[in-house]
Amino acid sequence: MEGRVPLESVSEKLPALKSGRVLSRRQFLCKRTLDLGFGITVLVLFVPFGLLIAILIKLVSEGPVFYSQARVTQGGRLFTLYKFRTMRVNADQPEGTMSTKENDPRIYPFGRFLRRYHLDEFPQLWNVIKGDMSIVGPRAEYIKTLEIAKKRYPEFEYRELVPAGITGWAQIRQGHVDQIEDYRIKLEHDLYYILNYSFWMDLQVIFLTMLTFLRLRGHGA
Repeated sequence: MEGRVPLESVSEKLPALKSGRVLSRRQFLCKRTLDLGFGITVLVLFVPFGLLIAILIKLVSEGPVFYSQARVTQGGRLFTLYKFRTMRVNADQPEGTMSTKENDPRIYPFGRFLRRYHLDEFPQLWNVIKGDMSIVGPRAEYIKTLEIAKKRYPEFEYRELVPAGITGWAQIRQGHVDQIEDYRIKLEHDLYYILNYSFWMDLQVIFLTMLTFLRLRGHGA
């Protein structure tokens, strides 16, 4: 249970959660400084590689280079999230599903490669620079996914006390989830991050994410 806040004990944490502000002004400024510094640096370094990915997407698949979708971030605010497109055009998510599954037939071959190495996520750095997201935080979920999850687990609303993130404590501890039952564990990890946030915890998550990216470490460790 290390690294999670069991939902059964959430009532003990309600004063902190219901206050509506879990980050102090100093913590917010530290987090935003890290987001801008890391986000701008990586985005600039990634531009040449990103142009190559964009060209390959146009060569192997019909449709736009980027995929955009409304997602939810801090305070329940909607924003437009950007990714490299990895699915066929108009391959909408089936009604009632939580997210894409492994070997999803809607994903074209090069898109599968991008997803495997998380390269489709890099355009989200622009979302970070704009202030829509943070480098580290709860995953920015689909609106339909949130509706399903909140109906089952009302505590899901507490994830919106901090900005959504490209990576996060739940992502490195649990990895990809696509079943409603798995979202309980995801939520418990996110609550742990929110209640135990520190600048050093963000650095730890970024470091572990980089190890995962380099294939030195698997998801769910």
